[in-house]
Amino acid sequence: MTPFEIITMVSGVGIGFALLYIFEPYSRFIDAYLNFKPFNCVLCTSFWASGLVYYFIDLSLLYAVFSAFIAEMAYRKLVN
Repeated sequence: MTPFEIITMVSGVGIGFALLYIFEPYSRFIDAYLNFKPFNCVLCTSFWASGLVYYFIDLSLLYAVFSAFIAEMAYRKLVN
């Protein structure tokens, strides 16, 4: 993968998780069934889920940190 592809993928995953958290059906599902730490926090969910994805496609798990940071910052911008 080229560096541009990696940057685009990491940013896209982060923004995708931020958009997932403002999606109303997902919020209702989380409130009803999965209202505990790794699932009710944008930073935690995006880190663990993207970490699993990056692990299975043989990328560095450091990219999961970047995706989680981008997700959290994008979520804060979308909500406020």
